[in-house]
Amino acid sequence: MRKFITIAPALIVLMTTVVLLLAGPAMMHRYTFAQQYAQITLAREVLSDDDILRRIDRAISAIADAVEPSVVHIEAQGTEPNSGGTTGSGWIYDAEGHIITNAHVVRNAKEVAVEFFDGRVVRAKVLGKDPYTDIAVIQIPDPGSYFPARRSMQRLPRRGERVFAFGSPFGFKFSMSEGIVSGLGRQAPGSNVLGGYTNYIQTDAAVNPGNSGGPLVNTDGHVIGMSVAIATARSIGGSIEDSGGDSAGISFAIPLGTIEPIVSQIIRFGSVSHGYLGIMFNPRQGNLQRWKTDDGVSLSGILVTGLESDGPSYAAGMKTGDIITAIEGSPITTVESLSTLVSSGRPGDTINVRVYRDHRPIDDQPVDLRLADLQPVDIKVKLAAMKPQVLAGRIAQPIMVQLGMLINRRIESPVRILQVWDGFPAASAGLLAGDRVVAIDGISVNNTNRFFVLLAERGLLTGETVTLSVIDFETDQQRDVRLTLYP
Repeated sequence: MRKFITIAPALIVLMTTVVLLLAGPAMMHRYTFAQQYAQITLAREVLSDDDILRRIDRAISAIADAVEPSVVHIEAQGTEPNSGGTTGSGWIYDAEGHIITNAHVVRNAKEVAVEFFDGRVVRAKVLGKDPYTDIAVIQIPDPGSYFPARRSMQRLPRRGERVFAFGSPFGFKFSMSEGIVSGLGRQAPGSNVLGGYTNYIQTDAAVNPGNSGGPLVNTDGHVIGMSVAIATARSIGGSIEDSGGDSAGISFAIPLGTIEPIVSQIIRFGSVSHGYLGIMFNPRQGNLQRWKTDDGVSLSGILVTGLESDGPSYAAGMKTGDIITAIEGSPITTVESLSTLVSSGRPGDTINVRVYRDHRPIDDQPVDLRLADLQPVDIKVKLAAMKPQVLAGRIAQPIMVQLGMLINRRIESPVRILQVWDGFPAASAGLLAGDRVVAIDGISVNNTNRFFVLLAERGLLTGETVTLSVIDFETDQQRDVRLTLYP
């Protein structure tokens, strides 16, 4: 009997353990299920009680409803035989039926087909194109039946703000993507836009081939820019259609501050002339001055290192040492933004230039003058026409890169081709190293500056075919060569 009493507790423990081993998993499962059920119930109650996400969704849907009727899909057919066509996007600018898009979307087209969100398709004519900013204006008939986009007149874009890109990526018409403003005043390396007129808005909204010319809008549903280029692993800053890749989360848009004055010129005159300040400054980005005023306002600007004695800025009272911080109220955030904002004005226009300067006499100025000691001055400058040598200096390199040829710029005259690379438009047209260019479309060319400016004026950069009259290096005979960027 003593032996049985000694073993009994051990048997009870063993039996309890067996029961727990058999029943434990089921109990744990019921306990875990109860916990998960409570969490799910609480989450559902939170979603039911708090409609913040639904309100955000409704707001975004309202942006789509407000903007989509102002967006168009564009198909352009080239005028040259076998030149093919291009597609892109655009947006209605005003009640007169003007539509804004990229110049490279309509390239050499004289008429384009415009499709609206409701399926209507109408023919539009090209009013004008500016290759330097990649902006074009086309016009549709019966303007009273369309809805112009609302533009952001006062609210400037800020980094971190939510934005929405509209367009026809890969042919998916009237698509919408969302992102934020990643940066301002950007210059896209290798950009197809000539002359440094960039000053782009950078965003991470998905932008792909077909988005070119489409509007970029803010949370008010107001246009703040126009999609123009993307960065991919294969191409940085190329036009969206020619980039050779898909969106990598870095896209660029032309800001509204650049678009409006260019569009105004095209509508009024059918062409664009770029303004000129006549100042000298260090173009390197590191020379952008940044500081805070005594009241804590952050400023940035370009230091004027010299003035042309016969230039408009000198005549208006600008001084060497002034720091330009804004043009027509738009801040100077990069070196490129200065060139873009000035060149968007037409020669003869008067613009307001805000500069910061030290007003004290030279003898009273301390050697260690602080930027915070500078005071603002508003100067009214009547823009001059950009000098041919200045414009040629900006566009020569990109033109030669796109054509695949090298011009001897060390010698102003004659215009001689030093090298031509196979597979590029110059070689395809039949130009040869040693050829001397004497005329473009029958217009005499007597120096290299005139050569590059005339190529732009005759529409080569926007898809037109130009005829070069060249003197053969070996035979000294003249022949005509038809040259186009988009064969």
